[in-house]
Amino acid sequence: MKVPYVDLASQWSDVRDEVLPLIDEVLSTGKYLEHEFVEQLEIDLAAFLGLKHVVLVNSGTDALLLALHALGVGKDDEVITVPNSFIASVAVIQHLGAIPVMVDVGADHLIDVTKIEAAITSRTKAIMPVHLEGKVCDMTAIRAIATRHNLMVVEDAAQAFGSSFAGLMPGANSEAACFSLHPLKNLNACGDGGFIATDNSEIASRIQSLRNHGQKNRNDSEEFGVVSRFDSVQAAIVKVRLTRVKQVIGIRRANALRYDIALKESRVVLPSTDFRVFHSYHLYVVEVERRDVLKSKLLSEGIDTRVHYPNLITDQTAFVNQYLSQAKNIPNAIKQKSMVLSLPIHQHLSESQVEFVASRLKALHD
Repeated sequence: MKVPYVDLASQWSDVRDEVLPLIDEVLSTGKYLEHEFVEQLEIDLAAFLGLKHVVLVNSGTDALLLALHALGVGKDDEVITVPNSFIASVAVIQHLGAIPVMVDVGADHLIDVTKIEAAITSRTKAIMPVHLEGKVCDMTAIRAIATRHNLMVVEDAAQAFGSSFAGLMPGANSEAACFSLHPLKNLNACGDGGFIATDNSEIASRIQSLRNHGQKNRNDSEEFGVVSRFDSVQAAIVKVRLTRVKQVIGIRRANALRYDIALKESRVVLPSTDFRVFHSYHLYVVEVERRDVLKSKLLSEGIDTRVHYPNLITDQTAFVNQYLSQAKNIPNAIKQKSMVLSLPIHQHLSESQVEFVASRLKALHD
């Protein structure tokens, strides 16, 4: 049986008939960048998250970069984050001339909040928790730490649209939350895209300016910015997919529950999740022994899996060349990187496919 890790063709088939007329409207009007679909999508996303503002940009990376920049993070400031994320989480800190400070993770693969305060120095400007896999970090504790030390919080929520902690979605307990609309996300565009969500009107206003060369008007830029506009065609696509995202997350959660039940009595380590987290299952990540051998065996039986991430940020050449001293005291992240395995979890899997994956994983691992 073939089990693909993703099925983007089926995702397009789901929305094709509804989206094509909207794309035709955009192209017919010539409003490639300024169609009302863009502003309406920002309004709809803010309403979904229960926040006042959303600012669309052209990638999740730009969302992080512009949020940190708008909050004044700059040269030699320190930003606390984690090593087991995509390189973008640290690249944006480096681009601003700031310094990433690594804190280890817990069994749930999220930042260990008990270790944050020990990493704070006089130069710390912000904490940037990364909500991996569809799980949200303990934002109650992180916000309390930030308040005690007069720090800002920017959430890397690229993998956590639709997720929450203690009933609050990303952005409700921070200065800003940053999301990705990459094709592999639960809410996705047909290309790169991202957005910043915030309740702070000043932050939103500054990011709106920064994403368009810092312009006050067409011929006057108040500060140097970038070009990070979200185009109207992508807005049309995401606008439709947003109406279906709760259903998508519901199916992914049902698939996760099937895995949980099928693998409960095995030696596979199931995802660890705080009871206060509503998990949207962007990823279903288990821990297994002999991971690479097992991954190869599964593929030979038609089961496609992925590894997020085989190399920590602290392993990568760009980081080692500049921040070698920061790659310390992260034993959990180091241990987990050789064991984590992401199973297919997407909304187009059949029950029989999920059961097949679980049965073969259990047989090959145990």
